[in-house]
This record gives sequence, C-alpha cells and structure tokens, in this order.
Amino acid sequence: MEHKGTVVSVADNSITVRIVSPSACGGCAAQSYCVPSANRDRDRDMVIENFSGEFVAGEPVTVTMRQFAGFRALMLGYVLPCVLTLVTLTAMLGFTGNEAVSGLSALLVLLPYYATLGLMNRKIGKTFALSVKKINS
Repeated sequence: MEHKGTVVSVADNSITVRIVSPSACGGCAAQSYCVPSANRDRDRDMVIENFSGEFVAGEPVTVTMRQFAGFRALMLGYVLPCVLTLVTLTAMLGFTGNEAVSGLSALLVLLPYYATLGLMNRKIGKTFALSVKKINS
C-alpha cells in the first residue's frame, strides 16, 4: 500500500509526512450537489520512526505499508467487530429470546472492544511498520 506525501518536519529519530487523500467524490457527476464539506481533501500527518536516508521539509516522498499490515488493520477495524456483534446477537437471542435485549447487547459489546483498541493504540500502531522513500523527480 503506497501513498504520496510531503515531509512536514524532520526530527532526530522521526519524520512527519503529510498525506493528502482526495475525497471519493472527485470523479462523481453529482459532486456539486453534495454537502460541501464532503468534497474537501483530507490531510493526515503520519510520524515515521526508524527511517533511513536524509529528508528535508517540503520534499515529496512515498510512504509504504506492507500489505499484511493493511489486512491486520482491516481485521481489527471491521471484521472482528462484525464477528463479535453477530456472535453476541446470536448468543443473546438464544439465551434471552428477546430481540431488543439481544440487539442492544450486540451494539454495547462494541464499546469495550473499541475502548480497548483506543487504549492499545500506541502498542498496535508500532506493529504497522511504515517505510518512506524519496520520489525521484
């Protein structure tokens, strides 16, 4: 997975790269009818540690993440919560027979899941190794 970006700042052991992700509305014929805030580009600053090479602020670069790390992010962010919700819904429906309680339990089980992900954000983030390389112009 590769994204083009620009070096924002350089420190002793890390650099900050700004990634500009254009909105998905760019090629849509109905773009002018959408909410204006949805049509803006989205900036994301990424701090990359343990890089090799010399970089200067303003330099265009490519940030790369291994494909396996992308699959891990997909699992943690979407697949596991979906499975957890379905398992909880099915189990609670079997135990209680009440659809309202089962549905509410299936939604509430996501609160501790995402809270745990939030608390472990730094630890999980370190497992996603990013590399940065200069764009030859």
